Amino acid sequence: MPRADGAKPEGRLWAGMSDTAQQPAPAAAEASESTEASTESTDSAPVASLLPWRSNRRDADLTITVYIVTGKHGRLRIPESFCRECNLFVRAADVAAEQVEADVEVRVVSWWTHILSALRHGGYHAPVMVVGNRRLCQGYDVPTTCEVVDAIEAELEQKQ
Repeated sequence: MPRADGAKPEGRLWAGMSDTAQQPAPAAAEASESTEASTESTDSAPVASLLPWRSNRRDADLTITVYIVTGKHGRLRIPESFCRECNLFVRAADVAAEQVEADVEVRVVSWWTHILSALRHGGYHAPVMVVGNRRLCQGYDVPTTCEVVDAIEAELEQKQ
């Protein structure tokens, strides 16, 4: 904290910092707030649906369900380091859904509270990805975007 006479206190916190680093300009502060808000929305951990009976289903051609153990589960937040594959599964599903011309919904749900439906599809080791009603992969078997796109197209052909 600056002293009353305007001199900087000596110490570890102020040692290598310039005046601009200590007091950001108002325009820079606004820009950093907007950057933080955009970074927070894109880099945030996935939020899993906790309640198995609550669904926000919409009319989509196909649904990809990803059962994860990391991220936000209500008030509980499990760090990504617990299971690095969870975010990779969600990212692969999101990218594949954007590449396909059909309307594909990606649902991210908690493996902890949806374990019975995960087991029904043969997903005993999280994360689990279910395309339509078929398990595509689980555990350490991280799918590529091409594999997910192929599974989406195969499932859509089977529906027709």
